[in-house]
Amino acid sequence: MLHSLQPVELKRIVESHLGHLRYIDRETLLPHITHDSQGIQPLKCCKSYSYLKKQGYSRETFESELEAILSMSRFRTSIDSKASVELLELMILTRATDNMLKHLFMSAEMQYKGRGVQGKGFRSLGQEAIAGASLAMRYGPNFGSQQGWTGDVIGPLIRDLALMLAFTDDVRLALNAQVGKDAAPMFGRDLHYGDYERGVLPAAAPLSIATTTLVGTAFAFKLKNQARVAFSMIGEGGSSLGEWHEAINCAGVHNLPIVFCIQNNQTALSTPRNGQSRVRSFREKAVGYGLPGVCVDGNDPTWVGAAFHWAAQRARSGQGPSVIELETMRMCGHAHHDDMLYLGEEPKIGFELPVASKSGYANTELYQQWRTQDPIIRFANRLMESGTLRESDIEVMKNRSQARCEDAKNEIARLQWPKESSVCHNVTSHQNVAKRVLELPESSSQGLINPSLSRTIEVAPDFDRSGTTYLDAIAEGLDRVLKSHENAFIMGEDCGAPYGNAFLLLRSLLKEHGDKIYNMPIAEGGILGTLIGAALEGCCAIGEMQFNDFVASGFNQLVNNAAKLRYRTGLSAPCVVRMPWGGLRRAGPYHSQDTSPWFYRTPGLVIVAPSTPYDAWHLIQDAADCDDPVLYYEHIALYRKPSIKQSKPWSRNESMIGKAALRRVGEDLVIISYGAFVHRAIEVADALSTEGYECAVLDLRSLSPLDWDAIDAQVIHNSKVLLVGEDTKKGSILESIGSEISERHYFNLDAPVKVLGSLDTPVPYAPSLEDAFLTSVEEIRQCARNLLRW
Repeated sequence: MLHSLQPVELKRIVESHLGHLRYIDRETLLPHITHDSQGIQPLKCCKSYSYLKKQGYSRETFESELEAILSMSRFRTSIDSKASVELLELMILTRATDNMLKHLFMSAEMQYKGRGVQGKGFRSLGQEAIAGASLAMRYGPNFGSQQGWTGDVIGPLIRDLALMLAFTDDVRLALNAQVGKDAAPMFGRDLHYGDYERGVLPAAAPLSIATTTLVGTAFAFKLKNQARVAFSMIGEGGSSLGEWHEAINCAGVHNLPIVFCIQNNQTALSTPRNGQSRVRSFREKAVGYGLPGVCVDGNDPTWVGAAFHWAAQRARSGQGPSVIELETMRMCGHAHHDDMLYLGEEPKIGFELPVASKSGYANTELYQQWRTQDPIIRFANRLMESGTLRESDIEVMKNRSQARCEDAKNEIARLQWPKESSVCHNVTSHQNVAKRVLELPESSSQGLINPSLSRTIEVAPDFDRSGTTYLDAIAEGLDRVLKSHENAFIMGEDCGAPYGNAFLLLRSLLKEHGDKIYNMPIAEGGILGTLIGAALEGCCAIGEMQFNDFVASGFNQLVNNAAKLRYRTGLSAPCVVRMPWGGLRRAGPYHSQDTSPWFYRTPGLVIVAPSTPYDAWHLIQDAADCDDPVLYYEHIALYRKPSIKQSKPWSRNESMIGKAALRRVGEDLVIISYGAFVHRAIEVADALSTEGYECAVLDLRSLSPLDWDAIDAQVIHNSKVLLVGEDTKKGSILESIGSEISERHYFNLDAPVKVLGSLDTPVPYAPSLEDAFLTSVEEIRQCARNLLRW
């Protein structure tokens, strides 16, 4: 493109748009633009040439910036009058919707039990020019089908209302997100808007959730070879989040079709821009990830559209991610309740931007400068000056937008509030959460036992030292998943070639499935967010934490994203997260703990922990078939344990999720466990048998959901219960189960419910310390004897 221009034309464009180039000014640049056989000589144009060269500011970087400017300049001139009028109307509708949101907050029109409901809402005042981005995006009825959405996907935040309205043309989504009636977008379960069936990923309060999820969406687009683009929106404050950096780095590494936009609105809630970063321009963050970036006037919808067109074209053509910074300013408080603090007084509701007083926390001088750059007034004046519109036309737009908002408000007022009985619905696909129980247990256990439940040992392959290991069983199960599921993949740190996982578990799969096993940067949040986004696009997404301990770095993605998606939005993110865990290996505090209790109390997650090779093989396939996010805990100490190898052939029956396994029958005591300690429990039961006691052993196997039918049956039959595991006792899953057993079976118990766990310390490293930390076989046996003699 550069060489197709005459020097005079290049000079004119660069002179007009010099603000978009870094480190360069008019005096040093313009005299050095040439058009000879050498092309542009950018480094001669720059001040401090030696410094810039040391910083790696190369000819290629300079020319790529010029290319971006030329591309954007040409796109701006291609925007016709029809598109311009539609843009202005969208911006006016956005402000009218914001005004209605504020009105609902200030009034008592929405009533619940005779009292007004304000709701919690956010406005986009001063940032309506984001509407211009829609010019570069693919959306609308033509992209919806029975097979799902086929257009682009956006991840808007609270200042991106114009984009949501562009994709959905539905004011009700914004209004009801604040009100919370029994209707879209969230049916009263959250206060954010979105509609994934029309390409709008529902927003979430942890700001980086949408960004990391959209990396997965873009990953799916690339995997399926689709010419679609994901657009991630965030503010300058949100760009400080670690997950945002993980996301942009992962996207760059895999060259994904995604655009990262930073709306620099000067203030992240109350922290000014210089309290977020020392960069002069937030688009400079792109440089650290090897990506191109541009900064444009965020109050001019044509510049916004031009920047997004440039970035979208790059993404669609396989050139990967880019970063756009939009310079703008927030002209309202963070949320409705914050307006008074930000502006110094409660603003009037109207199409004119409010005035800020010195009693507010807004920088009044800066605020006034941006107030004169009202994007709606600027763009409307431009269209009137060009003769495209008259002032009366703009008044018609305002009236039409206000009428739409009034109609939407009245429609929402007629809607019902969500039924209280639905509060537990749709947490997972497996079950609705049980109701709160106020009654005390009765002396009879009638009603607690499922009559069809058998108390026989579950049929399973024999233990055979020449059989299949636990590690190989998982690999074989994954092999079947990769062969049978469309768009299945595995990703994690060091998962792919040449290593094949830290335990070499995946190495046997690399020859046949190497193109489906992806190495990822060391970024747990980025990995988990990518899984979730890909799952939303129908991929069979399997991820791995190198050790389950490291999942703490991605905690937000599991508890605030994967776990809540179905409940908040009705969307399903059926991904699998493999979690190598457990002690007994002398590996210390960061490679040995049991993190399952962190997630057990998080509604929306399925948790399984197989104890045998056959169960591991079966459950990894069950997890891949499950319609929920599944945490698959695979015990490292069992990987190559000879004594638990199992003979073949194997076949799959009904899903093991939600089903416990009775490993040993007994009349005197039931020992309940999961993971590696199931085998210690069996060892103890076998030893006690020689003393004349017969103990049942129940392997929970599925930790969430639990098999309460099996637990109830064993407790009622045995009347004495010992729960034992390697997690610390305090706050453990077993302690929670023990408490529930005591409540449910008060009249059925012949002894206190006993829970044995590890000591309340991190997992120690030295062999002597780990032995002291874990509950030994002898301690389990002694505790069981005490219960048996009670």
